[in-house]
Amino acid sequence: MGFYSEDIVREIRSRADIVEIISEYVSLKKRGENYVGLCPFHSEKTPSFNVNPEKQLFYCFGCGAGGNVFTFLMKKENLNFPEAIRLLADRFQIKLPSGKYDKEITRDFQQRREQLRINKLAARFYHNILLNTREGRRGLEYLTKRGIKPETIERFQLGYALPAWDGLIKYFGSQGIDIKDLQKVGLVIPRKDNRGYYDRFRDRIMFPIEDVTKNIIGFGGRIVGVGEPKYLNSPETPVFSKGENLYALSMIKKDPELDAIVVEGYMDCISLQQNGFTQAVASLGTALTQKQARLLKKYTNGVILAYDADSAGQTATLRGMEILAKEGLNVKVLSLPAGKDPDEFIRRKGRDAFREQLTGALDLVSYKLNLAKKGLDIQNSDGKLRFIKRAVEVLSEIENEVEKEIYVQKTATELNIPVQVLKDEIKKRQFPNNGFKYKNSQTRDNNKEFSKISPITGAYKAERMIIKLLIEDEAIREKVIKDLTPSNFINERTSKIAGVLFEMVQRGESITPDGIFNLLDQDASSELSGILMTNPEFQDDDMVDSLVKKIKENYLKHAIKQVREQIKKAEAIGEREESINLLNTYQKLKIQMDELKANLTSEKGGV
Repeated sequence: MGFYSEDIVREIRSRADIVEIISEYVSLKKRGENYVGLCPFHSEKTPSFNVNPEKQLFYCFGCGAGGNVFTFLMKKENLNFPEAIRLLADRFQIKLPSGKYDKEITRDFQQRREQLRINKLAARFYHNILLNTREGRRGLEYLTKRGIKPETIERFQLGYALPAWDGLIKYFGSQGIDIKDLQKVGLVIPRKDNRGYYDRFRDRIMFPIEDVTKNIIGFGGRIVGVGEPKYLNSPETPVFSKGENLYALSMIKKDPELDAIVVEGYMDCISLQQNGFTQAVASLGTALTQKQARLLKKYTNGVILAYDADSAGQTATLRGMEILAKEGLNVKVLSLPAGKDPDEFIRRKGRDAFREQLTGALDLVSYKLNLAKKGLDIQNSDGKLRFIKRAVEVLSEIENEVEKEIYVQKTATELNIPVQVLKDEIKKRQFPNNGFKYKNSQTRDNNKEFSKISPITGAYKAERMIIKLLIEDEAIREKVIKDLTPSNFINERTSKIAGVLFEMVQRGESITPDGIFNLLDQDASSELSGILMTNPEFQDDDMVDSLVKKIKENYLKHAIKQVREQIKKAEAIGEREESINLLNTYQKLKIQMDELKANLTSEKGGV
């Protein structure tokens, strides 16, 4: 993977701070010398993902993923090394050698870059139409009527799509862009008679949709006049998926103490942000998805859902709350007066009234209990019994005992019944088989991926420690390099790292983590990151000698075992000459093992 010189890699890495880049994907908190967060590569509830700003490395102690800033982007965005380099070079405006490595850039990556460029041009086109043309006044008048200020228009890059069927087509034609590329990003639609194309968005206020890295990946359009649908989104494309993004997410702060407000519509989101509620995002007109919940988890610990109050809105709210809670978020729901959406409410009542509504937002359990009570008269016995049955279902799902106790007390008081009665009903539901209940949560490990990491013991531990020494201590490197070869490393990952290290030493190259990462695949990069993120356990030359001998002993055991198996196979199929050669190899290995053991015995005797 050594496509770029050390100078280019160093320049890009010096500009692309790993904490800054990873923070676009993961909510990080400072803890000691590291930043920690929930791993983006496996599901976990307790953070085991570490980023070290001094070493510019990341490592997950849960699943073993690790590496530098390039490795992270390669794994997260499914890029190869030259693509990760080019992505960061584009971002930080670092000029790369022209065309030298273009053949290494995959077609998919090239197409993605082109599609993002087209979307950016389209956003500028729509924005310019809105602000600087006679036709755009129609859009401006609509936005002004809705109370949207000029600075908000600029901040959200709002635009206007011409009523004409080919306004965008003509513009991109003048830019020399193939119309089929416009179709790939969903900006144009082929005519039914296959005689050309027409603009997807016409006579609409345009809302550019950004991903977390501020690339424009798609558009939403709101009809200005009469027509259906009222809102129209870009279709699913290689760069845009509604269920994997949230409108305005790139604009909110990453702060676990600030609740994000999730609304349904673009105008709701923009109106809230304009009025100071800068943690507002919109769900792009779809039901909230698990991927969107995971995105939010990287920005905050709490979410307030502000969906419509109709029956469909309530169903969406409940489903959304369950999805968010499953990802470990503290969820509340904002109940606005029937028929009012956040934009309408804040325009009529003002920001202070909306802030009051936020303070009264209901948590998940309270919201469920309110729904359970809906349509029942709990003042009569029939309504009370029906509500108790529904409430027991809700309360029995609460895992935290303290939280459960609070809601049980509250519900019992509301119903004017003894607390114990309610507890007994909950117990019947939770423990139907004589009180026995197997709780997965009591035995389930938070990080299910731990089993994927090899236990760091014995020879494997010795291999890791020696590699750390080889990288960080030049004096030890010169000594160890004479006693070991890459083949002595049995672990597949450490063997790859050792191979790169030994080659670099033989070529007289400077040994730096960046130089090594540049030559490793993702698995070996993760291994190296884990090695470098651990603290050394060695102090003197005797310890180094012991590590070297441990590695040699393990290698010889492994080699002898393999040769034995090969001898059996050769004898089974009558390969006499092969058997003789293998026996000779076996004898040499045995001699080496005996000599190594003799040295170890004499050293112990000397002690």
